[in-house]
Amino acid sequence: MIKHHIHPEILMAYAAGNTSPSVSLIVASHITLCAECRKTVEDFESLGGKLLENSDTVETNDSSLDDIFDKIDDIESNIELVKPTKKVNSFKNIPSVLSNYLPDGKAITDNWKKGIGGIKYFDINLGDFKQDTHARMLSIPPGKKLPHHGHESQELTLVLEGGFKDENGSYNSGDVAIEDENNIHTPVSDPNEGCICLVVYEGRLKFKGFFGPILNILNR
Repeated sequence: MIKHHIHPEILMAYAAGNTSPSVSLIVASHITLCAECRKTVEDFESLGGKLLENSDTVETNDSSLDDIFDKIDDIESNIELVKPTKKVNSFKNIPSVLSNYLPDGKAITDNWKKGIGGIKYFDINLGDFKQDTHARMLSIPPGKKLPHHGHESQELTLVLEGGFKDENGSYNSGDVAIEDENNIHTPVSDPNEGCICLVVYEGRLKFKGFFGPILNILNR
């Protein structure tokens, strides 16, 4: 049972098309698993449709549409991103909207990069790095304690398999942990299953403790 949901203001922004590509990916993945948040998004979309129906028309220049398409072309030509590829067999427990961005393999973590302490990761480039927003898949071994850290801005973590706990609570499959610049925590993965999760964060992590200064330098 999902206990930790995405904040309504984020769901509203998503329904209005005002979230970054990375945040849109984590919201789309979560609402695939969470009926409650999916219903909230549908309600926001319905409300937005009614507001558009009742809004006054606004005159625009004949060239406005061409200008918009030109800007879209400029953006697409200046970024390189991982495009989703249709897979016949999606990974177990991973929403298809997300699994299509992941590299092929018999197991979900095949072809991911190896980090310290047995952690594996895969960065998803959705072209919003200019907004300093990042999307990263993490596979954390059972019982692994991550470094004590804070955040420059918002961080959203969607648990896909296993779980983790920190100073703010316990998070299992489908749950979303939301941190910001006011939170400092030390996540510990589930002692039996470990944790596979999608993390979307803005800015950089701010590591604390004895090794904090060294980790902050490596994180630049």
